[in-house]
Amino acid sequence: MISFENIHKSFGSRGVLQGVSLSVPTGAIRFIIGASGAGKSVLVKHLIGLIRPDQGRISLDGEDITHLTEKGFYTVRMKCAMVFQHSTLFDSMSLIDNVKLPLRKHKNLTSSEAENEAMYRLEQVQMAKDARRYPADIGDGLRKRVAIARALTLDPKYVVFDEPTTGLDPLAAVNVDQLIRELSDEFNVTSIVVSHDLRSIFTVADQIAMLYNGQVLLDGTPDDFRQSDDSVIRQFIEGRATGPMEFPKASRG
Repeated sequence: MISFENIHKSFGSRGVLQGVSLSVPTGAIRFIIGASGAGKSVLVKHLIGLIRPDQGRISLDGEDITHLTEKGFYTVRMKCAMVFQHSTLFDSMSLIDNVKLPLRKHKNLTSSEAENEAMYRLEQVQMAKDARRYPADIGDGLRKRVAIARALTLDPKYVVFDEPTTGLDPLAAVNVDQLIRELSDEFNVTSIVVSHDLRSIFTVADQIAMLYNGQVLLDGTPDDFRQSDDSVIRQFIEGRATGPMEFPKASRG
C-alpha cells in the first residue's frame, strides 16, 4: 500500500498541496484527477523522490520513504515505475533496444537474455510484432505501449501513469486504458493514474481522488462521483466552462 499523509508543497509563494492525504491499496487502479495546476503530477512525483514535501509523510508498504537519500530512492524506483506523459523513448534505438536498456543496466543480463525478456514485455503490451521498428515509425499510442513495456521490465509492484492518454486519438486512448486494466487484472500491478480524461476516469478507475484548492475534495468510487451533488465536482465531470472553478482567461493579441 502507498500512503500520502498531510502532504504540503509550495513553490515560492504558491501553495500547490495543502494537506493532501490519500492511500492506494495494493492491486487497485487509483485515479488522481483535477483541473490543470491542481497538483496531481506534483503529488505523485513525491513517491519516487523527484519532489520532496515541505511537510507530511509518504509510506510505501509500511516503510517511511519521506526523507530517503537519493541513493535510498533507488530501491523505491525499482518497485515503483513511472510512465511519463511523453513516452521518452530513444529515437535512435529500435523499440526492443529501448526495452532492453533497463534490463542490461539493472539486471545485468546478457544481450541474449535481455532480448528474450524484452520481447516478453513487448508481447505483454501487444507490440512484439513491431520490435525492430523505431519510435518515429509508430504512432503516439503505440509509443506509449512501448514505454509501459519498458516500465514493466523491472517487475514493479506499482506503476504511476502521468496523463497516459493526453494527446492520443480516441482509439489509442481506449487501447491504453484497456492495457492499464489488464495490468491490474492479470498481473496484479497497482496503478496510480494522473488524468483529466473523463472517459478514462469512468471506465478504468477503481478509486478516484479529486484535488481542488490544494486538498482532496472527494475520495471515492466512480459511482460516488456520478452521484455527488458538489458543484465543483459536477462542473468538472460535466465539462462545463462555467461554475465555481475558475480558469485562466485567454490573453488577447
